[in-house]
Amino acid sequence: MTGRFLPGGPTRAAPTEGSQLPRRMRVEPTPRPLRIAIVYSRSPLPMRRADQMTVANLISFLAARGHTVDLYALRTGGQITESHQSWLRDHCSQVRLFRHGRFRMALGMLQAVCTGRPLQVGIFRNGRQRQAVDRAARDGDYDIVYTYYLRSAEATRSIRQKRDGVSRRRPATFLAMQLSQSLNTRRILENASNVWTRTLYWYESRRVRQYETTVWRDFDRSVLIGQQDLDTINEECRRAGLPELDNVVFGAHGTDLDQFAVATADEVVPNRIVFSGVMRTPTNVQAVLWFAQKVWPTVRRAVPQAEFMIVGREPTGEVRALHGKDGITVTGTVPDPAVLIRSATVCINPMQAGGGMQNKLLEYLACAKPVVATTVANEGIGAPADCVAVTDDPAEFAQQTIRLLEDRAAQVRLGTAARSFVEEHWSWEGHFLRLERDFILALEELCGDEAAEDTLPPRRSRPGRSVA
Repeated sequence: MTGRFLPGGPTRAAPTEGSQLPRRMRVEPTPRPLRIAIVYSRSPLPMRRADQMTVANLISFLAARGHTVDLYALRTGGQITESHQSWLRDHCSQVRLFRHGRFRMALGMLQAVCTGRPLQVGIFRNGRQRQAVDRAARDGDYDIVYTYYLRSAEATRSIRQKRDGVSRRRPATFLAMQLSQSLNTRRILENASNVWTRTLYWYESRRVRQYETTVWRDFDRSVLIGQQDLDTINEECRRAGLPELDNVVFGAHGTDLDQFAVATADEVVPNRIVFSGVMRTPTNVQAVLWFAQKVWPTVRRAVPQAEFMIVGREPTGEVRALHGKDGITVTGTVPDPAVLIRSATVCINPMQAGGGMQNKLLEYLACAKPVVATTVANEGIGAPADCVAVTDDPAEFAQQTIRLLEDRAAQVRLGTAARSFVEEHWSWEGHFLRLERDFILALEELCGDEAAEDTLPPRRSRPGRSVA
């Protein structure tokens, strides 16, 4: 559905959806260049999802620091434009995209059912990708192999067991689990509204619990976003009588402080409430339905002129049905969600399920918006009370929303604190510098090298060929 696009006054020029490229990172060259393989379940461009945005920005960071990056990703459909290909060639030494169509996905899902693996692992399992990465790692091509998301673990989990005892050491391996899928699938199941969704997530939640508690042992480091994700996985390990994770490093996402900039006065539309996200994602659907059914009627009674905008591509039928009712607009695809976020008087994040962290919340805060959110929404970010109003009670959620719609001083106070919080804690550069440091520490440990602390990068691209 392509609905109305209501930017609400003069705006910055907006690119078309998916055309944005990661900006060049503001970092100095590293004193210790690494050879890094990134293994991923889809092309990072176009950046249509939060995970694509994270991987694309990681590549941008690593290239800016002077590391050599090879990308091993699946081509699952969708158009990659010439500008996307050019950007990847400029930032990666080698780009290998492996065809992975619907037949392979269906076969992988069937194999997952037969072997007891999570469906998401089966769907994205690709033998050619695994063989290519394994061969290069065995040949000593890399210092680091970085696997993004649990679903790609099968491509790299055997590397740690394979050693060439003669002359070549193996790379240090990282599994970026990011969020606990045990936590994520359980919450989706608890909030599922139909039999099909409940059945699917009942099956998947059982499988990811078993998989998550063991797969981490096949990697040198497991990357998680926050403590809640670690606590959940360790709880499942204890229940199963298995060792708890002892190789965790924390690696959150950042946000683009240039794209998600502070709104000018003429961009803001009075009494506009905005939710932004991909609207086919179950957690986002559950969030907006909860707000529309349990919170929005109270807000509209108190502020009859209020409007609620649901911003994001691919809305489901349940979400599309809200369009045009009681001041609700479902936009569908828009050129740049940041424009509509800046147009909001108040932004909301009423997530009921999910895990890890919420990029949309960071984007709201970066735009200096007053925000009302649930505990789940703020779990991975931990924004303080002077930045965001947090509540899980529908009546209180409504009252906080009404208060912020009507109180200009509170809008300014929360918005100013929100932008400062993101600038200090949530830049891409800050998080990736910490991840880079973890790369080097893992490599030093693997090599048995008692290198001095000053060999590590401070806490603060190579052009190449593309191989399809």
